[in-house]
Amino acid sequence: MLLVSHIPSPLPIGRLIRNQSYERRVVIATSSLSSSSTATKRTGCPVISNARTISGMPSTILCFQIPTSFSGVQNAAVGLSLPYERAINDWIELSDGKEAGHQDGADLFYVTPGFFDTLKMPLLAGRVFTEADGPDAQHVAVVNQAFARKFYGGTNPVGRYINKDTLIVGQVADVPISSGLDPVAPLMTEQAMYVPAAQVNAHFLSLVHVWIQPDWVVRTAGPVEGLTAGMQRALASADPNLPASGFYGMKDLLARTLATQRIEVALLGAMAALALLLSAVGIFGLVANMVAQRTREIGIRMALGSTVGQAMVQIGRSGAAASLLGLVLGLVLCAGALRVMRSVLYGIGVYDAPTLGTVVLTLVLVTLPATTLPTLRIAKIDPANTLREE
Repeated sequence: MLLVSHIPSPLPIGRLIRNQSYERRVVIATSSLSSSSTATKRTGCPVISNARTISGMPSTILCFQIPTSFSGVQNAAVGLSLPYERAINDWIELSDGKEAGHQDGADLFYVTPGFFDTLKMPLLAGRVFTEADGPDAQHVAVVNQAFARKFYGGTNPVGRYINKDTLIVGQVADVPISSGLDPVAPLMTEQAMYVPAAQVNAHFLSLVHVWIQPDWVVRTAGPVEGLTAGMQRALASADPNLPASGFYGMKDLLARTLATQRIEVALLGAMAALALLLSAVGIFGLVANMVAQRTREIGIRMALGSTVGQAMVQIGRSGAAASLLGLVLGLVLCAGALRVMRSVLYGIGVYDAPTLGTVVLTLVLVTLPATTLPTLRIAKIDPANTLREE
């Protein structure tokens, strides 16, 4: 289980989020540090026997202690934003190699040592941060795969310099986030850079915490019963003025991030299903009306030797032809509409073959019963009765 505590420094209200499913179990705790709670020292939290301490925030001391009485604790860390959340953006400039001078935007996270292990983010190259990456050490960064693809064409970025003097020391796997580079984009992966929290200056923190607040993360191997209360006590030991309002799951965080998109998808899906139903009803009504109008003709044909199957095919052919014409016209209009919608399509091409194929197959599967079922009435037509009526 992962236990994360969110700390908005300029805000008076905090929250605790318990996560049940991001790489095992995760608990996210959100709290707040008032502006008066800052401290000048970097370390020195009250020590509990065999406690694990997280510190290193430049403008305030962030101490999170996990006593051994809480069994199953594996790791803990502090980081700005989590998977599924929106990140801040910064301007990145490449400082060496043939790409020197190239600039572009990227998501920026500050984290403490252990952040990647706590979230189980695989290390693909180089190393992650250690306690040695302090404010007076070489400025370092860890980037993700999307960053390497964006800035270095997918090659190994370890050992390269960015922003003049920041050395890339590691590369980790991508994680899904709520896009900060494109406000209308869905949950996705995008280029990200992680820097040690100890190397972030206080002025930057005072600005960034207005918009996004950090999270305290703790991973445990077992259930969180009792651990959440201990987390609240740990927050109180760091500063009695830090409020904690509750615990939520990572699934809840994901659901909150995708809430608007899920509503939009549900509405679009409902309208698409209604349109499909109306199409099926229209085809059914067309074929049924043709059967009713041509009952005498069908009876005479059957009396002259036509089989029921032949009559059904002849009548059903009209409904199938109307459906085929509608499908062709729909695909033509779709080709034009997709070009206009290019800017709001993510993760797929403009003309995605599997998607278009699925649409065509669905329409065919709906058309078949809509044209076949009405023609079953032909089997009940008695040619003798038809001739007598004539």
